[in-house]
Amino acid sequence: MDLSFFDGKGVRLTLTNGDRFDGVCLHFNAEYMLAEYGREEEALQIDDWVFYQSQIEDAALLPDGLPRLWLNRTLHRMRLAPAPFGLIERGEKTIELRLNDEKRRNIAIGDIIRFENTADEEDAIYVSVKALYPFSSFEELYRALPLEKCGYTPETLPCASPRDMDAYYTAGEQQQFGVLGIEFDLL
Repeated sequence: MDLSFFDGKGVRLTLTNGDRFDGVCLHFNAEYMLAEYGREEEALQIDDWVFYQSQIEDAALLPDGLPRLWLNRTLHRMRLAPAPFGLIERGEKTIELRLNDEKRRNIAIGDIIRFENTADEEDAIYVSVKALYPFSSFEELYRALPLEKCGYTPETLPCASPRDMDAYYTAGEQQQFGVLGIEFDLL
């Protein structure tokens, strides 16, 4: 595999251990890697991760248009059940509700999120974060944000309750970390 082909492009790397990484790659030739890292083997870098050619099982270009959008932008991965995944895919849901834990506190406006369908991890949607809404509780969030953008349909909106989020996060977790609405645009 010619790793230099992937330099500066949006790529999904699959490693020999099965792990996958998406992002814009930088290519380093074997001489550079020997001088910098003491190992004479070509490599690709995504964010802070360096992968030697012997660690890479497969490399594939990401969908057209994404690479230029990803330059200097952080990629986050989140899993979604098929129903909310479908709502996002159809443009009916534009705010994701999550616990505002350490992982979510690393999200910034302009970052990219890869939502993966829990029914098929290869089925993914890429979005760009356009706003972040931190709250101390889902009760507060439900009063402030438009719930039709949060995944509720006209049929389910009358029954919408902050208690719906108890299925995902315990009361203790919500109290400890707070909660977050992540507004995004489809890419």
